[in-house]
Amino acid sequence: MADSSENVSTIDHKFIDESKTHTGRARRMIDLKRWDQNTVVGWLEDDFHHFGVTLVHEGTVITDVSATAVRYPWSSCGLAPQALRPLIGKALSPRCSDIGQRLAMREQCTHIFDLTGLVMAHAVRGIPHRHYQAITESREIMGWKNHKNPIFGPTTIHLQQDGETVMQWHNEHGEILDRDSQHRQSLGRGFREWTESLDLEHGEYATILRRALLVSGGRSMVHDNYPSAAAMDQPELCYSFQASRRDNALRMHDTTKDYADAPEAMLACVNSKP
Repeated sequence: MADSSENVSTIDHKFIDESKTHTGRARRMIDLKRWDQNTVVGWLEDDFHHFGVTLVHEGTVITDVSATAVRYPWSSCGLAPQALRPLIGKALSPRCSDIGQRLAMREQCTHIFDLTGLVMAHAVRGIPHRHYQAITESREIMGWKNHKNPIFGPTTIHLQQDGETVMQWHNEHGEILDRDSQHRQSLGRGFREWTESLDLEHGEYATILRRALLVSGGRSMVHDNYPSAAAMDQPELCYSFQASRRDNALRMHDTTKDYADAPEAMLACVNSKP
């Protein structure tokens, strides 16, 4: 928790969207589809990202995987799909977070990595189709930590599966309260252990909601004012933030969209194969 000196007035305002003291409604949409007996396709889109993944398997083993980067924040993100290739030959798993046992997450695009885990789990699940939408409502910016990371006030987020709400959280200061179980959980330390204590479905729901909640904070920022990933001064969190790439990971301008009131505009290519 930041002290009172870490507030909006102490940071460089060129990186803040002044119109979004409240970040409003953020959406993240994910579609998973069995394309044929041995192929599963997944698509993901939010304000900042649009990716697709195709996974081919022979019952229990992954035989091919590829990804398509449609819209992304940094120029290097377009090369991230090639980092999925070590997944070939690995066993399928019904738990989406098990993708972390098969690939080094920090060497991947975070969002392609997440989507690949969901596609893998869907391959095992064996049903034809599943559609998710995570909706975060009105995150108020209370201040800024380390002069760059927003500190949010109380907010709510819920996940819809095929149009029905399946999980709801209240979030405050990096801790969530699950409305159904009344379980309190940090979004950081211990989160993975918690999801793995849940059944497969609820573990998947929680994994999707956490990422959607974290991504929604980006609505408070003006990403086009960062010339490169290096300018964001973040740890080596993902493919583009690796020290070997971040200086050359240039900002892809005008790639941020606002789907708060336009969910129908999302996943326009959902019926195509990545």
